[in-house]
Amino acid sequence: MNRIIEVKDLSTIIKGKKIHNNLNLHVNKGEIYAIVGGSGSGKTVLLREMILLMKPTSGSINILGVDISKTNHNEISKINKKIGVLFQTGGLISSLNVIQNVSLPLKENTNLPKDIIDDLCVIKLSLANFPMDSVYLYPSELSGGMVKRASLARALIMDPEILFLDEPTSGLDPVSSVFFNNTIKKLRDLLGITIILITHDLLTINSIVDRMLVILNGEKLAEGTVLEVSKTDHPWIKNYFHAGGI
Repeated sequence: MNRIIEVKDLSTIIKGKKIHNNLNLHVNKGEIYAIVGGSGSGKTVLLREMILLMKPTSGSINILGVDISKTNHNEISKINKKIGVLFQTGGLISSLNVIQNVSLPLKENTNLPKDIIDDLCVIKLSLANFPMDSVYLYPSELSGGMVKRASLARALIMDPEILFLDEPTSGLDPVSSVFFNNTIKKLRDLLGITIILITHDLLTINSIVDRMLVILNGEKLAEGTVLEVSKTDHPWIKNYFHAGGI
């Protein structure tokens, strides 16, 4: 399989504290890849580095064939247009309604006419299973699940090759979590995109993830299929799978 992301010998030091120590991993094109780890393990910092919000202290991150540690502003801009991000809180702008939030990346990065932008927003909201009778509501008027789906539509609006999801089922009830997981898997199958997610949810891991990484104290504890990782002889991993997640 083609490697769409490859991290080599990555180390990160923030304010004198080592967050990552010689971390190596890879993500294959078209797979759903999960990053799992306890609080303070470095998974969120790793996500921020992969979406170009932070730079590691040393090592390399190769995305879509480009070493992002050696890129200039124009190359970073090009890569940014090929990735979509759903942040844990959704990140919707409170003063804009749903369709205005979803349309924002298109308005900032294209010269498409308004009617085309609106049509594309409706398509992406539909793919995210957002109810069409609620597209003019504001974030404060939405349920937690609706915020996640609207944010997912916005992350998809630029037709990304890679989709990053930060705790996508956090704060959702079990039924909504299953629904959202099914939506993610269908999007991968329909669009052929690669999905990287940070999660602690064992239901998500077991139902939609192809491969996963476990980080402990900034180091790779295990990487592989869910079955392979679950068989790893380490107390943290045994506790994670037997205790139903963290």
